[in-house]
Amino acid sequence: MKIKVYRLGILEGFIIFLILLILAILMLPLFLVILGVFLIYILVKYKVKGFFKKIWYKLKRKKIKIEDVSNNGYVKINFGKRIEIEDSSDKLKNISLNNLDNLDETTKTFIYYLKNVGAELKDDGIYFKGYKVYPIFKKTYPINEIIKLNYPENIDAVILGLKGEPYEPKYLYLIPKEFLKERMHIDEIKKFEIKV
Repeated sequence: MKIKVYRLGILEGFIIFLILLILAILMLPLFLVILGVFLIYILVKYKVKGFFKKIWYKLKRKKIKIEDVSNNGYVKINFGKRIEIEDSSDKLKNISLNNLDNLDETTKTFIYYLKNVGAELKDDGIYFKGYKVYPIFKKTYPINEIIKLNYPENIDAVILGLKGEPYEPKYLYLIPKEFLKERMHIDEIKKFEIKV
């Protein structure tokens, strides 16, 4: 059996080398495009995606509004669901003519507003529309739409002033005790709105 050996001359070798070089040059852009697409995919998946996640997180974050209404300069921040807040409802006393001097200015102003719209201040409490009430004023609308209501046990209803100023609240709600909860959604209290 004879084996045929083909030998290329210098010219044929040069032509084949030139063809391979041209093919390599033509394939280089395609290789670069594939490499670029792969790098862009990696960049988008890890860098850009993380960047947009950070922006989305910042947009979704709840902002805390702090107002300077403190007399002593201290700021109290309550974190609703993450930190247990001490329940102070059993420590609350009913507001009456006898203890008006112990109240903060906001509550006093709100009580005088209630007196001007028909509430009666008696020795055993404040009466409004036939209910023994406990006044609560909240200057701002709650961000999470949950209002925390602390009230003593010996009352018939809570009268809630919301937004505006304590001497002229924008909304007034009279919530009977049987409907009261420590935390109420704003939609739950809307049906108790009263006009004065």
